[in-house]
Amino acid sequence: MEFPAFASEENLNEPIISYSIYTVDTILHHRYLNYTHVDFPNHVGILKGQYLEIDWNVINADLITISGVGLVKAVGRKAFYPTQNTSYTITAKNKEYELQQTIYVRVFPQNITDNLFSKNPEIKIQLQQKNNLPEVLKFPDISIKHPIVKIKAPTITPLHEVLQNKIVSKTISQKLKDYLQQTVKKNN
Repeated sequence: MEFPAFASEENLNEPIISYSIYTVDTILHHRYLNYTHVDFPNHVGILKGQYLEIDWNVINADLITISGVGLVKAVGRKAFYPTQNTSYTITAKNKEYELQQTIYVRVFPQNITDNLFSKNPEIKIQLQQKNNLPEVLKFPDISIKHPIVKIKAPTITPLHEVLQNKIVSKTISQKLKDYLQQTVKKNN
């Protein structure tokens, strides 16, 4: 069986490069996919302290390289740690064609955590007191050596005293009901 030639189609032997770029923040323990602007599809930005991961998939290529890395496999992932504005170029070659895709990275100087964590403010308490009140309205100094409130401990009646005169065959609910009636009578 013969397949017809596709003369009007683009050459099917040309390499195809696809990739995704992720930003990883080690301080926040977060990895997210970078979305680029339509006008600048190969431009990404990261903040100081972050790094990039590039996932790629290349088909129809015999030789694949990434600038700064060298020869790579057709499918892979690599972490890049740029400290300044830079670019990475993926090159795919076969017998007839060579295709390059460049990714431009801008590194912004501000660390992402600089604005997320606040420092404890310094609090200074002044012990100087300014009294602008006339002598008649001034309040006397008061000091308390012992607490004024006295707490009375609750009285606890042991269960065996409560059930002492009760018939054992009564249900728990009946025993509680009897106990509550006795308590009400004692308090009245």
